Amino acid sequence: MFMHEEESHIEKIEDYKVGQNEFILNWIGQTGYVIKTTEGTIVCIDPYYSNSIERYDGRPSRRMWYNKFIIENFHPDLVLCSHDHLDHTDPETLPLIYAFSDAKFYGPNSSYQHMKNMKMSDDRVKKLNLNNSYKYKDVEFKTVFANHTEDSMGFIFEINDITLYFTGDTSLDSKLYEYKNYNIDIMISCINGKYNNLNVSEAAELAERLEVKLVIPMHYGLVTDNTVNVNTFINLFKKENINHLVMDVEKNYYISKNENKILVDRKDYK
Repeated sequence: MFMHEEESHIEKIEDYKVGQNEFILNWIGQTGYVIKTTEGTIVCIDPYYSNSIERYDGRPSRRMWYNKFIIENFHPDLVLCSHDHLDHTDPETLPLIYAFSDAKFYGPNSSYQHMKNMKMSDDRVKKLNLNNSYKYKDVEFKTVFANHTEDSMGFIFEINDITLYFTGDTSLDSKLYEYKNYNIDIMISCINGKYNNLNVSEAAELAERLEVKLVIPMHYGLVTDNTVNVNTFINLFKKENINHLVMDVEKNYYISKNENKILVDRKDYK
């Protein structure tokens, strides 16, 4: 999963074609994801490219592997940060993306203030408020509650009639059950079960409560002292008959929907 035996799709993601009824989803590790829409908009969520956690917290928090793509060749349009922890609003990753792209940077107040301290210009940063709807080009999303830090948030995207719920870091909370009203198709869920995050069984409970069609696990396999064996997730979700997808890192997955069924297609190039 993390050996990078094949070419990373991230550096060339601008060149990949996206059909009318699909979008690209690419996992860059931890809770980091890249979305590319039909109109070519590239959104990056919670990028963590550095090893800043080890530098702040010590050797037990060392990265287990590094990204293959060269960050100066990565040019997202929008970067979303879910909260102000190092692996979500990284003071070493965000300035690099800022320097090498024209990206806008959005996040809750704590992340926003951190971005301002990174000397980002006012026209490229935006503070997100909870339970608000936003639109950037053709990307529409809503900020939703996450039980983690004071102003942590998740994101619910509407892309090509597909509702994608990114939980962010959160523990299990009855407030999350309310998102069933959004008719969520895909849930990207933390599973590490540490530092006030969902564990594997709680992610399964939330998926069943929300009646999602597909679950994608995140927040594992990168930081040594903050992970879980993904096979625990696979085994439980198979047992509970919950549809799931364990993504390879830095690979494009083409997501579409047909007759209320989520379709996933992975091709090296389109």
